[in-house]
Amino acid sequence: MNTEKKYKVNPVQLTKIISLEKGKLPPQAIDLEEAILGALMVDVRGIDELLQVFNNSEVFYKDSHKVIFEAIIELSETSQPIDLLTVSSQLKKKKSLDIAGGDYYLIGLTQKIASSAHIEYHARVVLQMYMKRKAIEVASSIIELAYDSDSDVFQLFDYMDVETSKVNEIVDKGRSEMTYADALNAAVDRVKMLTDSDSSLTGVDTGFKKLNKHFGGWQPTDFIVVGARPGMGKTAFVTNTMLGAAKSGSAVGFISLEMSTEQLATRTIANESNFHLNQLTKTGFEKAEYFQGLLKTVNELRGLPIFIDDRPALTIGEIKRKARLYKRKHDIKMLIVDYIQLAGSDGSEDIRIRVGKISNGLKAIAKELGITVIGLAQLSREVEKTAYKRPALHHLKESGDIEQDADAVCFIYRSAYYGLEVDDEVLDIDCNTEFIVAKYRHGGVGTIGLYYDENKTKFSDGKIQDDSVEECVSGVQDIPKTMPNEAFYSIEDLSSNNDYDDNDNPF
Repeated sequence: MNTEKKYKVNPVQLTKIISLEKGKLPPQAIDLEEAILGALMVDVRGIDELLQVFNNSEVFYKDSHKVIFEAIIELSETSQPIDLLTVSSQLKKKKSLDIAGGDYYLIGLTQKIASSAHIEYHARVVLQMYMKRKAIEVASSIIELAYDSDSDVFQLFDYMDVETSKVNEIVDKGRSEMTYADALNAAVDRVKMLTDSDSSLTGVDTGFKKLNKHFGGWQPTDFIVVGARPGMGKTAFVTNTMLGAAKSGSAVGFISLEMSTEQLATRTIANESNFHLNQLTKTGFEKAEYFQGLLKTVNELRGLPIFIDDRPALTIGEIKRKARLYKRKHDIKMLIVDYIQLAGSDGSEDIRIRVGKISNGLKAIAKELGITVIGLAQLSREVEKTAYKRPALHHLKESGDIEQDADAVCFIYRSAYYGLEVDDEVLDIDCNTEFIVAKYRHGGVGTIGLYYDENKTKFSDGKIQDDSVEECVSGVQDIPKTMPNEAFYSIEDLSSNNDYDDNDNPF
């Protein structure tokens, strides 16, 4: 959404108008801006310290200071000397010397300070003034637009989120990076924690012994994509993993863009009780005494730390805000989005661009909040044109960003859905579902056997549930040799495939 263009609002002018109405100038530190620029021209050693704080000319209040700073950065990036003469020459080359105030102004800057000794402190104050100006600017725009009867309130909040993110990007780029020594110490501390722990989990409980064994639990900051065709059980799978995480004490946020909260709750009851899902969704519940058993299950589930938002077509901005709220109020360890292609937009974007932005945004949420984000993805009908109907990475071709952004890409495949025999080279007798790990940034790929109970819409490690689940499938199996290329084609490898329908909905 281009708010400024749509509503013809100039946020900078609004800021100045509001500031003048209040009898105040916008927050600024002109003297420190001058000190920074003067220091850089007399003592170039300060530039590295400055760039640890900010590297964007927009931080400066005066336009003349912005162009001078840009000239200095350009000289630095091309490894040229930085002094009064070279900065003047660079400004002349860009035809910006007059905007900068001329040579006389540059000379005046160099006479204000003798070294760059305090440049980092000065830079932090200048950055804080910029952040205050941006806060006034965004707030002014929001106030003006909120009074406009034609404005969309949700788009206003999206605009606010975008503008705040721009400021955060500038601030984040200037934050001090962790040194290699610090990183080594953090790694050693983590290894020690794992050594001292009685649990094999290093992340959030997946709800499955086999997946815990392979992944060590869902890891913080990881973006996990689970893809499948309709009917494979995508929502059932994440419902199971949501319950597993919540039972182990990890709070979970669930963005349900497809099902209502009531529908999800009904599925959890079927998962945890002896009732089939159709018994809970049709009239004429069998016996009153059975209802008491249902209530017992509900009471056991009631206290689980699960938080669901079932509003349709949420944008990635709205999902980010909800995730931050869940993290702040409930300290969630995992966020589930069901499913990626249903997230909203302003309707003007190509589906590839839209899905790419959503994928990028979900990975950013995982990193920002230090949580696991699981995004479900609907696969194209191209899957069903293959001999085995088995999904592979190239079936995410509608947006290569999904594959690139994801730390793990997994697929759910049930051959019985297509009337095909279970592949006994991959699955043992008590499993009917292939959980295909097609990409895993931290480990191996392959297939893990699971069992799916259609009546209860529930996945488990195996049909016979006991402590020896390894009798079903010992763990990760290699992808069958009968489909060596099908699982690992890149998007580029398939560029010659012209029979794909770009209008295939949702892909």
